[in-house]
Amino acid sequence: MGLVRVPWLATAFAALLCLPLAGPASAADERPTGGRVPTVTRLVKLFLEREAALSDAIHKSDAQSLAGQLTDDFEMRTSARAATPVPRSEWMRDVLRTRDGGDDIGRMAVHDYGTLAVVSFTMTAKAGAIFVVDLWRGQGASWKLAVRFASPVGTAQFAVPGAGSPEPEIPKKY
Repeated sequence: MGLVRVPWLATAFAALLCLPLAGPASAADERPTGGRVPTVTRLVKLFLEREAALSDAIHKSDAQSLAGQLTDDFEMRTSARAATPVPRSEWMRDVLRTRDGGDDIGRMAVHDYGTLAVVSFTMTAKAGAIFVVDLWRGQGASWKLAVRFASPVGTAQFAVPGAGSPEPEIPKKY
């Protein structure tokens, strides 16, 4: 008995195998309908949540919640008072009075050093844009804010030694 050839069956089978490949190709030709959807790393997501909880406690003037998110030796340092740290009690009193915990956190980067995380970002406050570097200490499964460094966002024309000339900003891929 000889082999029966059915050319249309082979062609149909080949077409079925290629069908999944045609979908992405045609989708690639379509114009995007919206903006980019940012993706973030696990650590950026974690600290976006920590910073949001901190800001929420300040906005609600919740001293107990705020105190629970800070280490006992917390301090804040600013460029205007570089040699004079703001102690925990003074910082808490001021932010709870003004309820200005900042909004619109962006451009976050997280450097993980085991039990210490260095988190930098920009945020808007009532007085304007601020660049913040927070040092979070891991305590068990939780993190507490140990030191905050904050400074108004300045101009790129101000030369910081070692920073070199300003370069165009490259979109960050998380």
